[in-house]
Amino acid sequence: MSTPPEGIFPNDRQRRKRLALLAVLLILLSLYFPINQNMTGGISPDLPIDARIPLWPVWAVPYLLTLPWWIAALAWGALKMDFPLWQHFSLCLGITIAIGCSVFILYPTYVVRPEITGQDFFSQLVAWIYGGDQAHNALPSGHTYTTLVISIFWSRWLPKLKPLWIAIAVLVLLSTLFTKQHYLLDLASGAGLVLVTYFLSGYLLKVVEERQDRGDGEME
Repeated sequence: MSTPPEGIFPNDRQRRKRLALLAVLLILLSLYFPINQNMTGGISPDLPIDARIPLWPVWAVPYLLTLPWWIAALAWGALKMDFPLWQHFSLCLGITIAIGCSVFILYPTYVVRPEITGQDFFSQLVAWIYGGDQAHNALPSGHTYTTLVISIFWSRWLPKLKPLWIAIAVLVLLSTLFTKQHYLLDLASGAGLVLVTYFLSGYLLKVVEERQDRGDGEME
């Protein structure tokens, strides 16, 4: 009788580890909100080209759908992803969020938002976003780094759907620009942060694995 893939029917101990990592990631993601609501001061990291990017209210829809996508993706990965890949993903995203939140606190940044004058549904949706989400926590873009980490690891996990994960990432990044929630430097710094943490997390896991192998060898 063949053994089922561990990402489908994990044993109880592994299930607890998966859910524990999921809980940690959700807690880390939630740190954005108190930081956002309580930050003051800082700088606006805009470039001259940012002034040429228009406010396009219809992009509020994919912007708002990003959060439920993250939650669904994390739950899906916790239940189904191969455990070693889920560990790497969790470490990578955890480090990324921790660094992002540290930057938000130590080097506050904000976005200068345009005045919303339209009365149509999408304009009012943007106004609603502005009302609930303060202008701080601009750089690095949390929308960028969280979405990119998910897209990278989901491309490894389900490579046949890689065009879909890329399309989702592009859609999310554009939504942050066209809702005037972020500047280009916010996106660039978010992407750069992911590049660093992806390789850093992989290196850390490799070091831990090598130490465990040496320990097993010594016990023998």
